[in-house]
Amino acid sequence: MIELFVFLFLLSVELGYYRLAKRKNILDMPNERSSHHEGTVRGGGIVFYAACLVFFLSHHFIWPWFMIGMTMIAGISILDDIRSVKPNIRLLVQAAGVFLVLFQFSVFDMVGWKSFIAVFSAVCILNIYNFMDGINGMTGLYTLVTLLTLSFVNMFVVEFIPQDIITYVLLADIVFLGFNFRRHALCFAGDVGAVGLGVIIVYLFGRLLQYSGAEISYMTFLVVYGTDAGFSVIRRLWLKQNIFHPHRVFIFHLLANECKIPQLLVATIYATLQLVINIGYLMFPFNKYIYMAAWIVVLVAVHIVIYRYCDKHYTLIK
Repeated sequence: MIELFVFLFLLSVELGYYRLAKRKNILDMPNERSSHHEGTVRGGGIVFYAACLVFFLSHHFIWPWFMIGMTMIAGISILDDIRSVKPNIRLLVQAAGVFLVLFQFSVFDMVGWKSFIAVFSAVCILNIYNFMDGINGMTGLYTLVTLLTLSFVNMFVVEFIPQDIITYVLLADIVFLGFNFRRHALCFAGDVGAVGLGVIIVYLFGRLLQYSGAEISYMTFLVVYGTDAGFSVIRRLWLKQNIFHPHRVFIFHLLANECKIPQLLVATIYATLQLVINIGYLMFPFNKYIYMAAWIVVLVAVHIVIYRYCDKHYTLIK
């Protein structure tokens, strides 16, 4: 029953923000790098912060450093969604928030190499989620698969976190999908959603690594989008392009914008492929690292084929 009340509260938060944003003209206007063609409400991902706040208040103020860090990140991000914030100020506040989140699960007390892996993984996941809000449905659907998988692991493999936090964020994701998984999205996650959700995923995977003895193979649960992001970075470095400059050459961008595959279908393909990979990881008794490496090889090969095709047939926006 509590889940129903949480869902209704999160839905009211999203509806309230949507109406406020429409009234205050908090819109993401299309440009040459956009995959949308009309002004769309930005910052709908605030519902993920609301889910964390509900968990914090209903569980005797558990994880104060995590919540302070999330509040800092959500605050500067929503401000940046409403009115542009200087990049150095935004990054400084976000970095401080991430530090507090990592500090909450004592990442810096781990054995040296484990601590390094945890921090490196956190940076990678944050960057992945920061760019995921590129086409309708991508962030919400991919996150749905990730959270459902982590929920299964938490209940049946290794208990690494109170189940309620995963459930509440799942409910927030379902609410967000109602607004975003549309041909013409009502809202985008914005920085408050993309970065905030990235931090939540970092915390969940950080706890999983901590409680599983740094079982790095669990990163297989992000291998589809992670390979896309990693390959795009390597390709841009090879072409001597600025990897920090915004671009539209992730595979999902190319499929949606150049190949004209419907955005919702592209998002569904990514989520479905990741779900199949996750099920294989959990169900079959083979070496998990070989399994992860094999999928990376397959995905990289697919990326190369798609990039060559698009380079040959289209003028890519770099």
